[in-house]
Order: sequence, then C-alpha cells, then structure tokens
Amino acid sequence: MLKEKASQLNEQKSSGNERFSRVKTYKTVAGPLFLRSCCPPALIEGLRADEGLRAFARLPEREHQLLLTLARQPENRITLAYTAAGNIVGQATLAPLDAWWQGIGNACEIAVEVSPAFRKLGVAHQLLSLALEFETLEEYLIVGLGLSWHWDYEGLGMSRFHYREMIARLFAAHGFAEYLTSEPNIRMDPANILVARLGRRLGEENMNRFFERLLQSETLPGL
Repeated sequence: MLKEKASQLNEQKSSGNERFSRVKTYKTVAGPLFLRSCCPPALIEGLRADEGLRAFARLPEREHQLLLTLARQPENRITLAYTAAGNIVGQATLAPLDAWWQGIGNACEIAVEVSPAFRKLGVAHQLLSLALEFETLEEYLIVGLGLSWHWDYEGLGMSRFHYREMIARLFAAHGFAEYLTSEPNIRMDPANILVARLGRRLGEENMNRFFERLLQSETLPGL
C-alpha cells in the first residue's frame, strides 16, 4: 500500500508550485526507503517512529508525537525517510529560529536525524538534498544548531568531537559553513557547532543582521 501511494505521489508534479510534496525512492543495502518532503500530518499519523529514532525526544513514541506536532504548524516543513512497513527512519525539519535570532527576516533552523540501523547509507545526505531543493530557500538564511546533548553517537566508536566533525562535513556538502557564535546553547559545550547557509537571494540587510547577531558582545565574557 505504501509503495502504491509513493508511486502515485511521485507522478504528481508540482509544476512550479512548491506547496506540493516531492517524493522519491532511495535504495539502500538495508532495503528501499521512501523520501518525502513537506509531509502532512495525515501521513505522519499513519507511520510510526523506528525504535532507534530518539535523538531529540529520547523515546520513539515521543519522537513521533514531536514530528506530528511540528507538521501541524504550517510554518514548518517535515521531510521523512520511511520504510515500506511504515517505519520512519530519518527526518529533516525546517522550522523558525528561536527568539535569540529575532529580527532576522527569512531565517529558519534545520535539524536532521537518522535511526542507527540506517546510518552510513547516505540517508542524511538524501534527506538534506530533498529538504533543501526548493528554489524559494535561496531567499533564506538556514541555520543548523548542533548540540551535543541531542547527539545519539553511542555505539559508533567516536567521541563527540569526532561526531562534530562528521556534522560539519555533512552540512558542508550542502552549502553550509561553520560560524563562531556567542549563542548561549552553542557556548555550553565546546563540541557544539553552528552551521549556516546564506541563500543567494537572502538580501544584504538580513545577511548583516545575521553576522551582527553571531557575536553579540553582551553574551561574551569580558566584553
């Protein structure tokens, strides 16, 4: 049934209207996956989170509820990777930045995660590619906040600093660069990382506001 739905959706071209989801099949050694952008709540309700999907909410059931809550807010965009059995094994979410970045127009945050059983298969790259392919995002600042307490790197045989390097490489492949910042959450752990992609049509005013906000002197010790 899921295969039939994915095939039907794949045939529905947006004709330049980016409100429509985009769907594709991605073959892995662990089995084929369906990837879909702009997932509606109804789709997420019919799926379930893989048991390994727990980086942000710690439990797959809570992770599923978090995705559903985000999908119900029209300003968010959810991109999913899921199996034919209906298990969500990866997600990339675009959502408004928090209040610390207030005043910067056309700015959003991106978060991505993949269930451990489907890592090292290129799923995160596929999710980011699909989530970022909308042309309108060239008018946006997209920020990724890598916080070590969300990272599910146990069992991977790497430290949080090596995991940080992996995140930097992943996002660099999609046009992101790492920036030094005084943002309070990033400063809490030296392993944390901030990456950002400045769209080609972002606009000088919002670009300047971003660079000014990166290093606010009132949040830096001794300044």
